[in-house]
Formats: sequence, C-alpha cells, structure tokens
Amino acid sequence: MNVVLSHLTLNFLGGEEKLCLSFIKALKLSGNRVTLFTVEKTDWGSVGKFFGSFVKPDEEIYSAPSTISVNLKTPTLALAYANYLAGLIKFTFKRKYDLVINTYGDLINSVADLSYVHFPLRATLDYSQTPVFTSLIKWRAYCQAYNLASLILDNVQPGVLLTNSKFTQQVVKKYLKRDAFVLHPPADVQAYASKEVKRQNCVITMSRFTPKRALYRVPLIAKNAKAAKFIIAGKADEHSFKTIQDLKEIIKRCGVEDRVVLLPNVSHSTLIELLTRAKVYLHVMPFEHFGISIIEAMATGCVPIVHRSGGPWLDILDQQQAKYGFSYANVEEAAQFVELLIGNENMRREISSATQKRSWNYDKSIFEKKLIDIVNRITSSVVSNSDG
Repeated sequence: MNVVLSHLTLNFLGGEEKLCLSFIKALKLSGNRVTLFTVEKTDWGSVGKFFGSFVKPDEEIYSAPSTISVNLKTPTLALAYANYLAGLIKFTFKRKYDLVINTYGDLINSVADLSYVHFPLRATLDYSQTPVFTSLIKWRAYCQAYNLASLILDNVQPGVLLTNSKFTQQVVKKYLKRDAFVLHPPADVQAYASKEVKRQNCVITMSRFTPKRALYRVPLIAKNAKAAKFIIAGKADEHSFKTIQDLKEIIKRCGVEDRVVLLPNVSHSTLIELLTRAKVYLHVMPFEHFGISIIEAMATGCVPIVHRSGGPWLDILDQQQAKYGFSYANVEEAAQFVELLIGNENMRREISSATQKRSWNYDKSIFEKKLIDIVNRITSSVVSNSDG
C-alpha cells in the first residue's frame, strides 16, 4: 500500500515527532511504502542524535527549506500552517496515495483519511498549555483566529480521528464535537526494563524545562518530604532559561538546595541509570495528555506519583489508588505519598512490581499491532467508498 504521512516538521524533536517516527516504522514493517510530507526538510542527523535509532520513510516531500523550526515567529508559523493545509488538501483529494495520514491533527483534523490529535489546539487556553515560544496574549489572539478558520476547515473532509488517551478523547469530544479512537503512544519498555536493584531515597521527574510542565511544584513538594532527594532531568533549549532560573529561585526560597537537583540535557543512558536507582517517579503537570515518561519510569520499577487529572490518572493508573502508584490533588498530598513510599519498603516493592508489569501494556509492539489493525480497517473503507 502507498501511504503519505503528513507532519508539520520533524525538526521540533518533541513527543509528537517521536510518534510520527513510530507511525513510519510500524507502516514500513507491515510492508507499506511511506512518503513523508513536511513543510521543511528534515534534519535526519539531529533526529538520530535525539531519538536514537529510527526508520526513514521511502520518500520525503517538503514545501520549503529549513525555516519554521529556527524561526517561531507568528508570520513564519502562519505561512507554514498554510503550506501544510495546502499539502493535505492536495494529497487527500488527488488520491495519488492509497491512504493519507496526518499525525499533526492538533492543527488540522479534518483533511485526511486518518488524523492523530495529541491535544486540540482550541483547548490549550482552558488547560493553561500555552506554547513556550509565545506569550499568552499572542496565543489567545491566535487561537481566536484559528477558531474562526476551523468553522470552515472542520467540514472539509472529516476522517477517522485517533488520540493518545481517554482524557484527550473526552477533550476532543468537547471541543471538536467528534469521536476519536484511543491509541496510546508507544513506549520502548524493553529499553527501560530493569531488575530490582538497591535503590536510593530518590524521587525523579523527567520533563522538558517549560512553564506548562509546572515544575515549580517539585521544590514545594520537596519542602514537605524531607526524607528524599529530588532530581529534575530533561531537555532544555533556548526557551528554557527563564524556567530554570525561576526553579532555582523557588528551590532557594524553599530551602531545599541540598535536596533538589536540576539536570538539563543529560544523556539517555544517564537518564535510565537515574530511574533505575530512584524509588519514586514524580509527575507534576496537571491535565497531562498521556505521559509517556511515566510509562518509561514504571518500566524501570519507579513507583509513579501523578496529578489526579488527565491521562496519567484516567489511563495509566486506571483511577486506582495504590495499585500502580498514587495520585494527588495538591503538593501536601504528594509529599505524603513520597514519604509513605520512602518509609515503607515492602509497599514500595509490591507496587513497583505491579507498575513494571503494567508498563508492558504500552509497549511499542502493542502500538504497532493496533495501528496496523486500524489502518487495514480504514483502507478497506476507503477502497469501498472509491469503488462505489
């Protein structure tokens, strides 16, 4: 089968781009020919350096040289979005390909046979998830313009929608007025899986250093959980400076300089080592769409403590307290769970074992099988419609 896979750009090197690469791999492994469409040429060297091994598409089509990922100003983004929409329309209505898949469905969700929606753009304001590269005022103005354009776009050619969690499924229903199938993002569980080792009284958080991740809560929790050391590790870029500076000020103000450590841009191997030695994984972002880092931490044996909202609570913990981890409503409750796990080794070991077993439910092999099943069903429908 000849498939065109559309994504705005892979050069952002984020979770959405990782998912696009997972789509390419699954489609290729099942014998399909995959063409990747983006608005700028992919820097495959950076992709490999950041994500590790990956499978390249058979062909890449891009509408411009590298511009959007190095220039996130509104005019550049607007032009990129317009180019992306034009490409989707061309691929969808000319039917050169057997299937058109759009893995950037947050922006455009109605011009493709299959679109993956990570989180509806029009919902970001209500859930305080403004992108780091813009101000709240500019983003609010942009969202208003986008909502007006969506009144037209939503009726162009609605295809099948996929999304990352039961939580986002509910958000899609509320804001897009459409149903979506849940296809959890893939985790490389095998790469993180580890045997039980002697662990330290350590709590780790993996996250990009951006405001919407609510990392300021970590030192507040640490202030109330004095028995543990806390580590925040993750990707930092030119937009992370203020977040890191603010964190350092809060850490000092809470008096936890000796127990809260910031580790930006650590290597992948170091990250796995940190997870293997820690007892607890702390996730502080409210209304997280899914939380692939939580699955990775669970695979190493870390017991997750997550905010009682979003995909971590609905999907990963299955709304069950103390079975696969704990959820909290405020920093005081989170601190209590940290101290409970640090102080009760038998409980920690029991839950750790359960979390490791559950992590396999989200392994990349499960994702690949479900995706291909969905693609085969959609392809049959597309062929039937074209014959009719």
